[in-house]
Amino acid sequence: MPRSPAPITGVYERVPGSGIWSARIRVNSKLVRKSFGLGTKGRADAIAWVEKARTIRRTGEGVLPATAKRPVLTTAEVAVLGDVNAMTVAKLCDEFERYVKAHPEEYRDQTNPPKRIAEIKAMFGDRDATKLKSTEIEDWLDEIQEERDLANATINKMRGTFSMVFKHGKRKDLVNVNPAADVPLRDVGQGIVERFLGADEEKRLRKVLQQKIDSHDPIKQPELRKQAIHRLLEFEVSLKSGMRRSEQYNLRWGDVDFERRIMRLRKTKNGKPRNAFIIDDAAKALKQLRELDLERRDRSGNQPNKSPQDVVFAKADNKKWWQAALDEAKITNYRWHDNRHTFCSRLVQAGVHLKVVQEAAGHASIASTMRYAHFAPSQFVDAMAVLNAKR
Repeated sequence: MPRSPAPITGVYERVPGSGIWSARIRVNSKLVRKSFGLGTKGRADAIAWVEKARTIRRTGEGVLPATAKRPVLTTAEVAVLGDVNAMTVAKLCDEFERYVKAHPEEYRDQTNPPKRIAEIKAMFGDRDATKLKSTEIEDWLDEIQEERDLANATINKMRGTFSMVFKHGKRKDLVNVNPAADVPLRDVGQGIVERFLGADEEKRLRKVLQQKIDSHDPIKQPELRKQAIHRLLEFEVSLKSGMRRSEQYNLRWGDVDFERRIMRLRKTKNGKPRNAFIIDDAAKALKQLRELDLERRDRSGNQPNKSPQDVVFAKADNKKWWQAALDEAKITNYRWHDNRHTFCSRLVQAGVHLKVVQEAAGHASIASTMRYAHFAPSQFVDAMAVLNAKR
């Protein structure tokens, strides 16, 4: 009976007795495993790979692979072939762009991120991603801002995309750095000021939306009338639930639980699912939406609508009708997102505890909810009443 070969540290049969040989080495505290095949040759190749890697680790003359797909290279081989193990910015860009295109629900804008990724790739594509410095990125942003007279907000978006390229690379264990994160954001002043809908403004807006419904004959123009009703109900649910726009328009009927009075929101700002709550007004609006039985239409024959069949809101884009309604109601500087601010401010004004508001709005931190604290001075006065002298 032939003797079993002497064991070599790091070389092993993937399944004992199978004759299929593999090898493993530790690179930067991470195990890299590689398969080499059957029989004597497979074992010999595995031994050669391990011994070459150990020699490079001992002498420092070469490059160790971060994954099994990359080769072990001596310094001499790198000089001839180049460092094929290097993770270039171009590779990171390609990886992130693939992710963006594969997740249109997360990245609804499928135009601008790929454009920004292409610019980053064109400028830094051949660079080793692990050696890129934040100062180089900052200098480049300064350069393109001056050349094209770009606004600070636009530069911040480019910087943000750069950072996301590296963040995605870190999630995929392709790099362990993010130089873009150290690039300071440009000052954009006060930014967008939070706006709240006044009672009179709401009355005018509802009147405009109702007039649009009444303008369509239920017999002669049933579909147009349904669409107009849908718009009023979109507004009602937004104002009475405090959902973010993306949360609202990604909502599916399977996640609406009328019995427990919750809506399960799977796609949220911070990526974590949460519940929104269904008060009576929201429940009434949701049931009316279901009765409308409208569906999202395909944009054209070669551009099918990829939305799930059971989405609650049949119209996903509210920009045109919303702005038109605001203009007609003579409401200025008010965005759809401000419905959420109105929701929070009205709860606080009604004396609802800030922790309840935090849960209802889905704020990750109470600090976000504290922005509305000035609406509830009575809460603080009542809490501080414990300091009153007892008489």
